[in-house]
Amino acid sequence: MTMKNLMKQLALTLVLAAMTVTVAQAVAPTGKLVTATIALQGGSDSAAKWSAPFTSTYKVHVLVPKTGTVTSALYRVYPKGKKVGGVDCVNTDAKFPCYEVTVDQTQYQTMWVQLMLNGDAETEWDFVKGKGYVTAVAGNLSATEMLNLSAVASFEDTVRAIGKNYQGGIVFYLDSTGEHGLIAAPADQSIGIQWYNGIDITTGATGTAIGTGLANTDKIIEAQGAGSYAAKLCAELVIGAYSDWYLPSKDELNLMYHNIGQGAAAPLTNVGGFAGAWYWNSSESVANGYSAWTQDFGSGNRSHGAKYFANAVRAVRAF
Repeated sequence: MTMKNLMKQLALTLVLAAMTVTVAQAVAPTGKLVTATIALQGGSDSAAKWSAPFTSTYKVHVLVPKTGTVTSALYRVYPKGKKVGGVDCVNTDAKFPCYEVTVDQTQYQTMWVQLMLNGDAETEWDFVKGKGYVTAVAGNLSATEMLNLSAVASFEDTVRAIGKNYQGGIVFYLDSTGEHGLIAAPADQSIGIQWYNGIDITTGATGTAIGTGLANTDKIIEAQGAGSYAAKLCAELVIGAYSDWYLPSKDELNLMYHNIGQGAAAPLTNVGGFAGAWYWNSSESVANGYSAWTQDFGSGNRSHGAKYFANAVRAVRAF
């Protein structure tokens, strides 16, 4: 046995178990799709490389092409990048660990395959943005075989995901990058508080779209001042290191209902722990200052509500 083969056997190898729904699937997994950068330099220097979208913890899936015919396509995972001048793939390197998995493409054509440690579907890695990446190594493959390696990989964020606890609350929205989104407080701030501060006035908080809740909250507080009311209650909330909470807009509240409330599909149905009650949002509904939008988390219905009504409140924050 050559020293090279011995080192490969000694290194911790990632193994794919027999084909099951937890190993391979036809539908793209939830995650950030990344297109490979192909470097055809000849021999073992050729590679397909997928960089981690940003710093987070990921499960990694690769798409095996229909034309994939390589019986031992080699993938390497470098969560923290590769040591300058480094050659060997060693999992015991604390600063630059590397893990390997060999995929028989003929068994997974047109399917997504998860890269796993000893067949464990919960395998995940802490990637560093700008450093961490996954690569498919050519070895002694031809240029054609190299190009037939997976062109796309999916980085499934296991931290910043809908329904996950993150930065003081529960994630209920992610933008197209997957790096930013909205978080709901883990519990209601009130089961019954008024929207107004004792007097019906127009506050100018008319934004309804995703991303307008904070501006609405600022306008409400500027117009209504000190007191005890929905927007002020949210703005004064502090959970751990996070003090930038606000009363969600009409569309932001609706996202909470559909993504982590009673309107969410299983297994996320009401992971936010909402009551089957009417909740305030920060969007005024008419220009006369008498009402604002509210939503019933029992049915999902949305309606105008007189600002003196005592409704439930759930604060949100952006990240």
